[in-house]
Amino acid sequence: MDLGTEESEILATVGVVMGEEAHIRSAKPDGPRHDTDYDDTKLDTYENLLLLCPTHHTLIDKNNGAGFSVAKLEETKSAHEKLVTESLDSDEESERELSERMTALLLVWERKMRLDQWEDVTARLNHPIPVLSDRSYSQLIEAGAWLLKMRWPEQYPRTVQAFRNLHHVMTDLLNHLQECMEAENEVFWKLRRNYKRIGWDPKAYEELFAEFQSERFLLYVLAIETTKAINWVIVEAAREVDAFYRFDQGLILMRDGDGVFKTWMMRLEYEADELTDENPAPHPGRAAITNFLDEGISKNAHLFEGHNLIALVREVKAL
Repeated sequence: MDLGTEESEILATVGVVMGEEAHIRSAKPDGPRHDTDYDDTKLDTYENLLLLCPTHHTLIDKNNGAGFSVAKLEETKSAHEKLVTESLDSDEESERELSERMTALLLVWERKMRLDQWEDVTARLNHPIPVLSDRSYSQLIEAGAWLLKMRWPEQYPRTVQAFRNLHHVMTDLLNHLQECMEAENEVFWKLRRNYKRIGWDPKAYEELFAEFQSERFLLYVLAIETTKAINWVIVEAAREVDAFYRFDQGLILMRDGDGVFKTWMMRLEYEADELTDENPAPHPGRAAITNFLDEGISKNAHLFEGHNLIALVREVKAL
């Protein structure tokens, strides 16, 4: 729990069971049980930590820790670990370890995908002329490669299904970025506009502008689909792995608009009819979306301007 949040303050007031992270050896020279010979890189690792109730956290540090030596705290910690381990049978222990490892993988995934920056990434991809920082582009490539190599535990089937769907979406997004973006400078990538690079040639201009529109709207739709896919992972992980997973942060949002005159936030999730047992991968695929967009844009290059592209994805799936 984060004691700085309003929810935690309320829970503490009504008497929720709460643990506090306590150090066996203090990092401060004048702190309880500070050890000048102890490796300072281990001060905040599991080896040097205890989880205590607030009362006993205060007690062990009272009088600068005079009543509780390092040896006594390590002995108490070891005895407690042994007691817990012996109280669990092998299946329970294995299940606990798997749950802990899976939770850790979810946190690694969050960092790889930079979920805390997703609103900014989608805002740039949804510009009239989509752009992406070189750093964000590199991070997306790294996240895609990580998803490709992962071997997920089958004990969480729906979470695994959601991750596989996300992998498919990310593959489509990265392939499209590779094909349609070009380096603006050393910092940014921008959607190419070949129609701006020709002389007076109305027919060629029309064809190249239609190509730009197809690439632009495909990028927009893939940003929608990636946001949905990420949120599906979050929902299934909270259902199967940890009921409190992202309980405070919630789902991720997608930002839309030009960022100057208008901008709005969208919460995007797959609908119930998209998540059926017969449909293990709700993402329709890049080819199906491209064909749908090209068919409309070939008739009118401005057809999808102002169109509800969230509904468009559902139109693709209905075909």
